[in-house]
Amino acid sequence: MLAAPLAGCTRGSGNADTSAVPAAGSATTAFAQPVSVQNCGRTETFDAPPQRIITLNGHVTETLIALGAGDRIVGDAYPDSPPAPEIADTYNAIPQLSAKFPTAEQVLDQRPDLVVGGMTSAFSDKDGRGRDALEGAGIPTFLFSEYCGAGFTGLDVLRDDFTQLGEVLGTPDQAQHVIDTITAGLDGVRARIEASGAAPVPTFFYDSGTDQPTTIGTRGVGSVIAEYAGARNITPDRAKPYFSTSWETVGERAPEAVVVFDYGDETAQQKIDFLKSQPIMATTPAVQNNRFVVVPLADMFESPRMVRAADTIARGLHPSAFANEG
Repeated sequence: MLAAPLAGCTRGSGNADTSAVPAAGSATTAFAQPVSVQNCGRTETFDAPPQRIITLNGHVTETLIALGAGDRIVGDAYPDSPPAPEIADTYNAIPQLSAKFPTAEQVLDQRPDLVVGGMTSAFSDKDGRGRDALEGAGIPTFLFSEYCGAGFTGLDVLRDDFTQLGEVLGTPDQAQHVIDTITAGLDGVRARIEASGAAPVPTFFYDSGTDQPTTIGTRGVGSVIAEYAGARNITPDRAKPYFSTSWETVGERAPEAVVVFDYGDETAQQKIDFLKSQPIMATTPAVQNNRFVVVPLADMFESPRMVRAADTIARGLHPSAFANEG
């Protein structure tokens, strides 16, 4: 894996500069004592805050910027969508190693002292980016917990992940602020719905698929967002973030609304047009009443964007709860 480095895609000119460690704000000194965290069954120990970080998913990049480590990210990959406006300048200044996941050589070429992934596929063993391989090269790793253990069962998972990252990065105050902001934002959305007296709306979450639809299960960020947004997920059949179901199952459960995830080469409108033409979906109240809500898939991961996703869905399902905004 240490053979000739490969040039990656970048937003600017050339690869990330490996000749000097980037500035790291206030997190520049060694810890008073080593910091150890338990992440997805692994123990990671740090003597000092990492100074050369690679992020392997767009929502991870945005989260680490929010946690105060944006100036220490020397390369990122797999941008999900345009960055959130409030962090766009910092995000766009980070060199992009690859439009998808980078090769192992591209990762190693940047001499990172931490690699953070948001999905299991970020740490692909067959592509040489497995956690064992990277840690064998002396590079600590961190995986967002939606894709390990019991999965993302509630905000306690986010609190644990972001608290640990704040400890590792040397930015515990920023981490707590992010946690508090997300928690307050989601609680605020739910409070508006509860105050209106509205009941949860039976909702089908459509990711993709024509022969079989891919939807959300009960062990992912999508399920948690649905709860805060006043949606009753009609497919709580699998303890997974995403899984394939059948059109017959969806039709039998008669969703009153459909949340469409917007990403990839197929537009959200193309997905909606397909659902309207699908014979079984055409019989559902959601399609007959043209009740669709579009959400960027990038908003459906463990990140500060969760609040925007819940707010978007809630406004689509419960407009009366937001009718009297000042």
